[in-house]
Amino acid sequence: MSENSVIVCKPSQWIKIRAILIILMFGVFACLFYTDGTVGYREKNEHFLFHKLFTGIAPQQADRFESADAWKAFVVSEKIPLMSEEECPLPADFDKEQVWPDVLATSESFEKLKNESDGAASIWRVYTGEMGWDFEPSEKIYDQGKLNMQFYMAGICGLLVLVVLFLFVRTLTRSMKVTETAYIAPGGTKVPFTSMRRIDARKWDVKGMAMIDYEDASGAMKKVKVDGMIYGQFKEKDGQPAERLYEYIMEHFKGEVIEFEKSDEDSEEEENILAADEKKNSDEA
Repeated sequence: MSENSVIVCKPSQWIKIRAILIILMFGVFACLFYTDGTVGYREKNEHFLFHKLFTGIAPQQADRFESADAWKAFVVSEKIPLMSEEECPLPADFDKEQVWPDVLATSESFEKLKNESDGAASIWRVYTGEMGWDFEPSEKIYDQGKLNMQFYMAGICGLLVLVVLFLFVRTLTRSMKVTETAYIAPGGTKVPFTSMRRIDARKWDVKGMAMIDYEDASGAMKKVKVDGMIYGQFKEKDGQPAERLYEYIMEHFKGEVIEFEKSDEDSEEEENILAADEKKNSDEA
């Protein structure tokens, strides 16, 4: 015949909020890593490639020409210099047969490249404005290995989302409770008060956690946890269910309790406080 539960502690609002935030955090990380691997790093490589063209290759090539017409004829037929796909992956829609941008083919650009120290930078500024790019490019090229690393990280974060989601759902289906004769842990383990041998209460005041050593039916010693932070919590408006459950266990427990002992310094400090209070009271009298 089953007993009725005296106190039931269900998953706390705190653990629900925390689990949801963790799931969202890893979910966002997974999306960011995946986006970098599929699009982000490739676009940065494109940005880097064009910056090198405008500020490095174009000024060097312009010095070889004497007229703007000859320069223009060169630019409109010259293809973008590329690296291998393994060394410098580019966006999927990148045209590998495209020639240099038209902005470099103008007479004005030719004069700037040949005669102005910051001519290349000014042309680059105009081009980035048209493309909607940042003026400063990425400081390095992201090779295929770095892209693959983003996919690995996205997979790890996705796996962590599944793990936390599984633990969260499992926690939602559990509770810890006490009946008139036993403590029932969240996993369903039933520990009669008469089987409890020791309670480690050193973390209860700080973390709301206690460990119970008990003897099972075969005589083996085992442990079970009381976790008030995950189940029940300690809010006064809710009646402090975890604290009431713990007190109920302590009222029916007859074994050893492990608690922090006050140090000599703490005891001396308390004695000094009491002595000061007594002196203050006597002076007032």
